[in-house]
Amino acid sequence: MTPREEAPAAAPPSRTARSGLARPRSGASGTLADAVRGAVRRWVSALGRYPVTLTIVAVFWIVGLASDSILAGPDEALYKLVAGNFGALRGGQWWTPITSVFFASNPLAYLAGTVVTAGLVPLAERAFGPWRTLALFFGGQLASLVAFFTLVQLARWLGDDWIGSMVDVPILGPYPAALACGLAASGSLGALLRRRVRALVLTTAGMLVLYVGHSETVLGFIGALVGLVASWWTAGPAQERHFRLPSIRERRNLLALLVAVVAVGPVLTAFSRSPTGPLALVRGMVLNPLPVLAQIQQDCAGSINAVCLPSGPPTVLSAAGYLTALMPVLILIVCAEGLRRGRSVALRVAVGVQLAVFALAAGYIALFLRIPYRPGPGRTGVLGSGIVHVLPVVISALALVIVLWMHRDLFPVETARGMRRRLQTAGAAFGGSLVALYVVLWFKDGGTARPGGLWGLVEELVRQYLPAPLPTSYAPLFRDRDGLALWLFTYGGLILWTAALVGVVIAVLRGQQTLGARDDSLHLARRLVHRGGSSLSWMTLWPPNRFWFDEHATAGVAFQQHGSVALSVAGPIGTPGKWPSALEGFIRYCSRHALVPCFYSLTDDHWPLLRERGFRRVEVAQETRLRIRELEFKGKDWQNVRTAVNRARKTGVKAEWVRYAALSPHRRAQLHILSEEWSARKTLPDMGFTLGGLDELADPEVLLCLAVDEEGKLHGATSWLPVYQEGQLVSWTLDFMRRSPDGFPGVMEFLVASAVAELRSTVDAISLSGSPLAADPAGERAVVEGQDELLGRVLDATGHALEPIYGFRSLARFKSHFQPEYRALYMYYQDTMQLPAIGRALAEAYLPGLTMRHRMRLLSSLVR
Repeated sequence: MTPREEAPAAAPPSRTARSGLARPRSGASGTLADAVRGAVRRWVSALGRYPVTLTIVAVFWIVGLASDSILAGPDEALYKLVAGNFGALRGGQWWTPITSVFFASNPLAYLAGTVVTAGLVPLAERAFGPWRTLALFFGGQLASLVAFFTLVQLARWLGDDWIGSMVDVPILGPYPAALACGLAASGSLGALLRRRVRALVLTTAGMLVLYVGHSETVLGFIGALVGLVASWWTAGPAQERHFRLPSIRERRNLLALLVAVVAVGPVLTAFSRSPTGPLALVRGMVLNPLPVLAQIQQDCAGSINAVCLPSGPPTVLSAAGYLTALMPVLILIVCAEGLRRGRSVALRVAVGVQLAVFALAAGYIALFLRIPYRPGPGRTGVLGSGIVHVLPVVISALALVIVLWMHRDLFPVETARGMRRRLQTAGAAFGGSLVALYVVLWFKDGGTARPGGLWGLVEELVRQYLPAPLPTSYAPLFRDRDGLALWLFTYGGLILWTAALVGVVIAVLRGQQTLGARDDSLHLARRLVHRGGSSLSWMTLWPPNRFWFDEHATAGVAFQQHGSVALSVAGPIGTPGKWPSALEGFIRYCSRHALVPCFYSLTDDHWPLLRERGFRRVEVAQETRLRIRELEFKGKDWQNVRTAVNRARKTGVKAEWVRYAALSPHRRAQLHILSEEWSARKTLPDMGFTLGGLDELADPEVLLCLAVDEEGKLHGATSWLPVYQEGQLVSWTLDFMRRSPDGFPGVMEFLVASAVAELRSTVDAISLSGSPLAADPAGERAVVEGQDELLGRVLDATGHALEPIYGFRSLARFKSHFQPEYRALYMYYQDTMQLPAIGRALAEAYLPGLTMRHRMRLLSSLVR
């Protein structure tokens, strides 16, 4: 039941091939040497297409080797001659913006410059050609340096001792030029690759600025921004310059990337010498012991500035403490993967970790505020204050919490309550046992008679389990105490945090998924769908549906709750004889919980029972069904389908039937790109509810049919949902439909024709699903009561208004090429006064990612 952007053109391809995946032809039976030579020739040919990139990388390394700069950078005399800084330009060294590109300060910087250049400059060569790329490379370097020098002068004037101190720092490396080229060329990529290139480059560059903060990282980030502005400036059609919200799946990926960056950042600073970025202090929180007030007072000498923040760490730290400090980082990385999968428990854990970082940073600020002011050796400006340098940590942690919480609806997949309770109980028991054992040993070794009394015990426990390294100097404190107490103090935190990591991995990545009040609700619903349901019943298994089951779990109803509306889809599932009692039971359930029941996309089979209960109905879609056992594409009426099949045969396109789990990584990436590109051409986000997307393809019982040519190019894709009765497969329902913009005309007709040929041996009929807000081609709608005629006209007008956006009626015309049988699908509701709430519930179900901008765009399309 998938809307299309346009009616498919006349049809294509060939016979159905049951195979895994089409693989490129491997050539004749040549020898290994021939294969190697062929591979080398292909590589040389590919590299030859990027002369600018090869030249820049070659000159970069040749100059480095010739000047003996690889190991430690250029010598002092050469450094002053080639490095770019404000003083050099002011002194007349106009060539430094160019010469600085071909030098770096150490081997790691040379490798980083090579990777950045080789990864991003080819994008510009492919988009703009070699000469324009060369101009963009050096022009981007110059523009970035000008913007950088302007920024550092402004920061110096404002008294900032971070960016302001970079005014006389010489600049080396090709980073800003390469980043400007890559981001400028991103506008020529498809929607998915464009978004991912920009997200990866900007988040990586931003992370380096925030956590490392060296002049090269700031200049690189400026170069990325220069390239981004250039890509907007050179954008083609005006509509491509408008921001389009990514699909729900892609938004989850972007949020997961953000959380992963936040997790990796503090570790990255550990490999950087003297990081100075706004979030560099997180390194101290993670990799240094938490200071106490007396330590800060001593180190800062009353002058609370940024210089004193990292001072005074102990020289020898506990190895176990370092490992303990890394555990929250690993937990965040696990949560990032969980967010990508839509797991709500990953969201809660990630928010909890960031709230802990927020509290820890707030503790630092509290320590600063407790220091009595004493005039220091020099005056400290506002931007040089230590408090100002701690504030970014507080603000960034809180901002990430807010961003994740604002998008919590993107993570509907819940881990079973029983598993969560078991993990929580086990964790509490394990942690409580460690604490209890330590307390017993503490009392055994003197207890309240020890210095500090009970408060000292609390301090030891907090310090023991705080995920920060411990200085080895604590060992003498345990000279007169039990050796087990010393062992627990050293390793107790590591043991507890390792157990927490294992628990998070189980809950986030391995936990049983549930969609209802019962932990086994999803598995039970799947069993009931196998017993019986409508042609759309497989859609009941999609999040965020929940389930109501009868007393004996022989039938159930899937629904989504939006406000006070319980919106059900596809009717009851389970034993057909129990469907009437299931509908009555669900209506009673709604009454007890003050919910408004609404049954959506049901056939008229349930009309007699629901009419007796005071329900009304209106037609909302037309389901199209094909009797395929004896179907032959003969006669004038089938000309479009035959044309599609013949064109596919001539162009070498075949249909591949496969499960999503069996797709190769390459084919899976092709499918994702195809879907995201399709979504990006919409002015409104993807629809849900009765319209499946990429997430729904992963179900092991869903079939995929892919149109693939001999070169491995993906032209189109469809998915087919199984329909069961009494445990037997009786039909398939078309769901996911995606067509490549440069796929051959008629690819969708070819895929449906292939389905007819492939599935006729196992089932008598298939469903092409419904066409929402579209009547049958004759323009007829099912007869409804006079009171509902006005509502039907409103839905007709809505379908007409949404046609340019979602193409419901084009979809109906496409399905009409197959001469189907039509069956009306209805929405059943009780009271006309409830229609506004039901309309809002439908909008939230079909368009879960709808923003205010989308609402205004939709409203404007409806009133035109």
